[in-house]
Amino acid sequence: MKQRGFSLIEIAIGLMIIGLVAAGMIASIGQQNEQRRIAEAKSQLSLARDAVMAFVTTQGRLPCPASNVSNGQEAIASNVGGVITCSLEAGFLPAVTLGLPGVSAQGLLGNAWGDGNMGGATLPWALRYGVSALAAPVASALTSPGLGAPTSATRRTDVQTSINNGNGFFVCASSTGIGAGVNRCGTPANLLANNAGAVIWTLGANGGDAASFSTDEQQNANLGVARVVISRGFAPRGATGGMYDDLVTWVPASLVMDRLLASGAVQ
Repeated sequence: MKQRGFSLIEIAIGLMIIGLVAAGMIASIGQQNEQRRIAEAKSQLSLARDAVMAFVTTQGRLPCPASNVSNGQEAIASNVGGVITCSLEAGFLPAVTLGLPGVSAQGLLGNAWGDGNMGGATLPWALRYGVSALAAPVASALTSPGLGAPTSATRRTDVQTSINNGNGFFVCASSTGIGAGVNRCGTPANLLANNAGAVIWTLGANGGDAASFSTDEQQNANLGVARVVISRGFAPRGATGGMYDDLVTWVPASLVMDRLLASGAVQ
């Protein structure tokens, strides 16, 4: 009896099916890895936020941002008369000052996509951190113990007034319409928060690829408009409004002041 073998067409079809199955498996594994990284990044931000609040409890103030040369320590410009002035309003999370584990050789905490590599001179994989310096007469109050040297029994009210006047950090849903002003987000609909004392964020999976940044991601990378960070849902490359994979969390100034009030550090 003559046995029939596989024809070239049948073999080709079989190989195509195997290829499709393998491609599907690879895509599924890739999606699972990306979801794992996103979950890790969210956990990092939550841990960082908790560490910032723990610092508030023990030190009576928000920490200053780290610079690209401060090795993970907060960068302080001056400490005079109970007022601590930061070297910059926005920089990197001061992971060493906060005692966070897993820092890089530069003392910075890399995001879930950097795998310990900070990505060169601009350190795109490092977690970002910003804290508002507010404005006179309460400039640097949030980074000074007990809101700085009190000038009256209404120091907490003075800080809230400065925030109401547009001197806090803003979190906006889009970079469209942002600018200096009482509402730096431009419109009420674009405003997510105007009372952030501190903001922590990551530039996401494409942090090392500045050429692919959407306008929103460019704002988060460069803070072209001071004291404004954009937070919106994930959008893939080519989506309307551009790609967005940054993650953002923030600490309301009111939460900081409530913590200080509970400890008796402020009135």
